[in-house]
Amino acid sequence: MDKEYSGIEDRQSYVSTSGKNWEIVVMDFVNDYFSKNSIPLNVIRGRGLKNKHKELWNNLAIPVKDGKVEGDVDLVVVHTEKPHIPLAVISCKTSLHGRFSETLFYAVVWKQMIPKIVVVFATPDKGRQSKKQWQSEWGTQEKPTKDRALAEKYLDGVYIRHDSSSYGGKIKKLEELPSDLKKMLIG
Repeated sequence: MDKEYSGIEDRQSYVSTSGKNWEIVVMDFVNDYFSKNSIPLNVIRGRGLKNKHKELWNNLAIPVKDGKVEGDVDLVVVHTEKPHIPLAVISCKTSLHGRFSETLFYAVVWKQMIPKIVVVFATPDKGRQSKKQWQSEWGTQEKPTKDRALAEKYLDGVYIRHDSSSYGGKIKKLEELPSDLKKMLIG
């Protein structure tokens, strides 16, 4: 069932709040796994990185003509002994609508800047909004959507929390994210 909005500002507020909440869900889930399994990794929020973690921000900031600009950093994974070095970025979006190309762009740029960085995407897969019946934004391995094909090419993984999504290849269940990060980042 679609949410009803009283206007554009109401919708934007809802989207912003649900996005922030999704980031916290993913961050807490992954950090809980790391903590329970004594894995020396930590996920931190990208918001306020420039003020709270200046050196980490500098390592992720995109060089431009007159300095550096901030990329689309939702969550950053660091080793607890070297918290200024970004090991992975987790892009968290509640839907692909309008923002997935931004994630792909930054993934390409970060991989040029930091060759070993891992960039993954986490989503609840709200489905295609134009369809009357729920239909995954990712298609299937046999019939991938354009977004799935691009994710397979440019990201290290896509992690989804929806029972009806079609998994395979780099498209996995959210439950696999913490162990995959461990494997990709520290073996």
